[in-house]
Amino acid sequence: MSILSRLLPEHIEALLAPDALHLRRTGGSDSFAVAAAAADEGEGEGEAEAWRAPLAELDLALRKRPARAVAPRMPAALAALLAPRLDIVLSEHFARWQVLPWQADVESAVEREAWARHHFREVYGEAGRHWQVRCAASAPGEAMPACAIDATLLAELQRLAAGHGCRLGRVRPLLAIAAERWRRKLPRGIAWLAVFESGRLSLGLLRDRRWQALHGAPIATPDERGEQLAGLVTRTALAAGLTPGEGRLLLCGEGAASCPAPLPAAAVQRLGSVLGWTAA
Repeated sequence: MSILSRLLPEHIEALLAPDALHLRRTGGSDSFAVAAAAADEGEGEGEAEAWRAPLAELDLALRKRPARAVAPRMPAALAALLAPRLDIVLSEHFARWQVLPWQADVESAVEREAWARHHFREVYGEAGRHWQVRCAASAPGEAMPACAIDATLLAELQRLAAGHGCRLGRVRPLLAIAAERWRRKLPRGIAWLAVFESGRLSLGLLRDRRWQALHGAPIATPDERGEQLAGLVTRTALAAGLTPGEGRLLLCGEGAASCPAPLPAAAVQRLGSVLGWTAA
């Protein structure tokens, strides 16, 4: 490790999924399987608490190899600045999305998030009361993407980071990472962005690079990827008043290279891994 690297804060990035933890830090990246039995603990809590197993695996990994501590007797303000940074990527199993229509009378960020929370509660019922909602920036007159994540998960991430002497950096769902990484690839007109991961498909519909719809669906086996993708594209297209075969389709994530596509080959682009440091 160079002298400069020793002076800079350590950067740790973790992808939490129901069945795995992927961890990147100085020296390379590692993947850890999460036992199915651990993911299913707490039968009454169900899928909503499935994040506890990969979070426990992350805690164990950081205990086995602690984050690089700052120098002792350093001023508190400087120590906080130089503390190891822990960025989290969340599987789409742990996120819920909606694209909300433009509302002229909803202006401030507080009003937008309150309005979004109301919509999530309408769709998901009582469970939505326990989620933290954030809205993506959108221009006046445009639809607004909103994401909801379990507030307890976010609090536990903050607690874990502090317990290991880290500062919690960005917490982002996998779909948001994919949209950011591949935004220059998104064409004008109608475009579909499909993100595959173990057990789940996430699909976004865009028109002129503006979000129109965001949906997700479980995938029981890898062989179902093509069928689920075709069905989700068809349902989303019909709801949006489009022809199901219209537009261009961008595929990324686990198994995207081999997944059958419901659009002509000339309209399909396969982009590889979402993160770049995990396998596609």
